[in-house]
Amino acid sequence: MDSLDVFILSSIEKDTVSGQQLAESAGISRTAVWKRIKKLEELGYKIKKSKKGYKLAEKTPYLLENEVKPFLKTRWLGKNYIHFFKIDSTNRYAKENDLPDGTVVVAEEQTAGKGRRGRRWVSVPEKGLYFSIVLKRKINPALLPVFSLVFPMSVRETLERKTGLPIKVKWPNDLYIKGRKTAGFLIETELEGNQPVKITVGIGINVSQTEEELSPLGGTATSLFIESKTQINRKELLGNILTDIENSIENFSPDSTVFEINKNLLWKGEKVFIPDEGIEGTLIEINSSGGAVIETAKGRYTVFTGDISLRKKEA
Repeated sequence: MDSLDVFILSSIEKDTVSGQQLAESAGISRTAVWKRIKKLEELGYKIKKSKKGYKLAEKTPYLLENEVKPFLKTRWLGKNYIHFFKIDSTNRYAKENDLPDGTVVVAEEQTAGKGRRGRRWVSVPEKGLYFSIVLKRKINPALLPVFSLVFPMSVRETLERKTGLPIKVKWPNDLYIKGRKTAGFLIETELEGNQPVKITVGIGINVSQTEEELSPLGGTATSLFIESKTQINRKELLGNILTDIENSIENFSPDSTVFEINKNLLWKGEKVFIPDEGIEGTLIEINSSGGAVIETAKGRYTVFTGDISLRKKEA
């Protein structure tokens, strides 16, 4: 959508405007106006046509840039905004293209979305938030495990503020509501030597899905709609999340990040099982380096992001 489309859309948002008026105001022909109206309809806008002209009847449900922009209070994050109706993976696109720092790639649907360790992320069309963030900035390599926790920390705070629901962080990069997953994060880092040169952050959030739509996951996933019983505006939510993430990045503090994660850590103080290592014990905390500390029968064991996953041991 270009500036002329936005102009026509804003012109017909509150009042019925004739094709002739639109043509004169925009400096184009009436035929060109008609083509623009058809384009807007293809983008999901419902437009009422009458002898008097055109009037916007309903806004698009899609996460178009001009729809998200009113809710985006950022200085640099999302200023380069790329929207797809359908794509294999926003992370793959972000990784394979030379995009500037702060780029946000958004999709209504992903056909090959993936989570950590190659697990498939089910992307119900137009029901969730599926997006990737591109960062190109200097970050101390030793701080990367803690820096990666900024994203679940920020999103957790946004979602809890919007819904009032108790949301927990399942280390290292999932969000859970009442024992079921509602958001996942995939952080992929490109290095030159030991220095990060590009960080791609993939985020998937279940927003409006029903129990039936998430049933292929066998009851392990939930959505904000299922838990809150209310529909949440995806455009506003995305704008709020990006605004909060930018603020957290600009004010990044390893100590406060770890503190917030520990305060909202899923299964803290409970028995957990580490499948890959065959280790079980009590989850104590996330330490200052971003590792999960497990108290086992043989002593304390620290696990770092990317090595294993934590799963609650069944009684």
